[in-house]
Amino acid sequence: LLIVDDDGPFLRRLARAMETRGFIVDTAETVSEGIARSKAAPPKYAVVDLRLADGNGLEVIEAIRQNRDDTQIVVLTGYGNIATAVTAVKLGALDYLAK
Repeated sequence: LLIVDDDGPFLRRLARAMETRGFIVDTAETVSEGIARSKAAPPKYAVVDLRLADGNGLEVIEAIRQNRDDTQIVVLTGYGNIATAVTAVKLGALDYLAK
């Protein structure tokens, strides 16, 4: 499971919660880290925040899809709108959730 979010405390809490549920978790706080991790070890599952310090989480989703087309992706955001939700789903996200 790859989790990409620039909110450090939230990222760590979510990672711990998923580890207790049996997931092997890798984390990234930036678009560039998320892309690098998705290339190094394409994840089966991913949780991606849309607004990251160095760009848009949609770039991470595209990179994940280029490396593994069956990854199940959930998008999280505190700044949701319909246009980005539609784009995220078109890129392959299963769900789009507000924080």
